[in-house]
Amino acid sequence: MWLCLLCVALTAAFAVLLTSLYYVRRFSELQPISEAVELVKKNYYFFDEDTKDSMVTGALKGLSSHMGDDYAEYYTKAEYDELMNSNSGNFIGMGVLVSDMGDSVFVITEVYSNTPAQEAGILVGDQITMANGEPATGKTLNEFLTFITHEEGDVNTVVIVRDGQELTFTVTMRQVYSPYVTYRMLEDGIGYIYISGFHGQVVREVKDALDDLKGQGMTALVLDVRDDLGGTLSDVCDIADIFLPKNKVITTVRSRINKEVVYRTHSDGLDLPIAMLVNGYSASASELLSGALKDNGVAELFGTVTFGKGIVQTFFDINFGRDGTIKFTTDAYYTPSDVCIQGTGITPDHIVELPEGLAYYSIPSIPYESDTQLQAAVAYLQGLDR
Repeated sequence: MWLCLLCVALTAAFAVLLTSLYYVRRFSELQPISEAVELVKKNYYFFDEDTKDSMVTGALKGLSSHMGDDYAEYYTKAEYDELMNSNSGNFIGMGVLVSDMGDSVFVITEVYSNTPAQEAGILVGDQITMANGEPATGKTLNEFLTFITHEEGDVNTVVIVRDGQELTFTVTMRQVYSPYVTYRMLEDGIGYIYISGFHGQVVREVKDALDDLKGQGMTALVLDVRDDLGGTLSDVCDIADIFLPKNKVITTVRSRINKEVVYRTHSDGLDLPIAMLVNGYSASASELLSGALKDNGVAELFGTVTFGKGIVQTFFDINFGRDGTIKFTTDAYYTPSDVCIQGTGITPDHIVELPEGLAYYSIPSIPYESDTQLQAAVAYLQGLDR
């Protein structure tokens, strides 16, 4: 009996030893951080629990910023919640898109539905010249917007110039939804859809836009993803499924964990000719969609070479009481022709430059008569036998 007990005790001790060695080897590279924390705890005159929390957060942010991954980032719980809320399309504001036209000229280029701005009577084309007593003169757009407060219930007073007349509006901030899709009918049965990002309710918005345009007699489509910096893989694949025929490859994603995952379509697609607009700020998910439609022969691309982001980032929760989240690159995606466009981008079928002087314009605010890329896409569709 004693021999058996001795064997059990030795086995348990050996297991503990192996476990200890495992963790020593696993975490030995973190020893300098542990030593630094202990030194601060012992010697820093003003050390308290807030100091410790701040140090750990700083270490995690430093880890993500020194991985060599331009897209890696650590978020505290508050930062992550704010990011998710922003990507959902919900924010506290008056419900407008303001564009910088240069020389401190700030023009409202979108007024969203069911928002304080719309209810107050603010219109597209209004120029904001003053916010809460602060003039726009001599300021950048970001500097000027700091004078508008964005807490729920905040009251802001803005001065606007419309047709040479100065008007004053008082607007109470509340939560509003900023859509990711705008659309309209152009001439000759050509519909136009602009996607600004693959977040929020973008899939439903695209479907609703298509249904409305079809009801107006659409026979061809311009799909615009210029200045669209991307979004989620699931949203862009769902949107590609709307446009591509059944069982077509959307993209192939490869990672260190999974050799590859092939995403295919399941719907019947959109049986209409499509011209797609891209530029140097079409990135990530918008490039994935462009590559899928181009390689499958569904769309003709117009504009300039895209940004060149062919990689995917994943969010991971950091537990142990931190409630933080770290994001870094985990995958690369390939177009249906098996090309990873990281660092190279997608070259359109037709290179078309915009005129100089439009750098400050948001895409929806570019006048049609100045938008050479949109005009080229429309001319192409007009020349087809529809």
